[in-house]
Amino acid sequence: MELTKIQALTAEIEPYMPSKLSMMKALSDVGVSDTETPYNPTTDKRIVAQAAVKVLSQMVVLSSDSLGKSSQGYNVDMLRKRIKAICSENGLDLENFDEVPTITDGSNLW
Repeated sequence: MELTKIQALTAEIEPYMPSKLSMMKALSDVGVSDTETPYNPTTDKRIVAQAAVKVLSQMVVLSSDSLGKSSQGYNVDMLRKRIKAICSENGLDLENFDEVPTITDGSNLW
């Protein structure tokens, strides 16, 4: 059995389970037009990682989610750590996930 790109994304973000639509959109956003094509770790690992970061970063704003009879709670700190780990493993930019506060000059607002 060959792993598809959507299955690779599902495996990358486990145990978190967003909707299939969210995962398909994330893959589309990173340039994957057919989510059912076979996954090639040599060429697709970074793309799937980018999609995983997109999906997981949307989940950071939630502390829990329920759908019908199933529900899941999120440890936001651990979710952030997972996002950072995916970025580090795949050479992705951590800038959007850096928790160090930045100071900006807002004097033009007065």
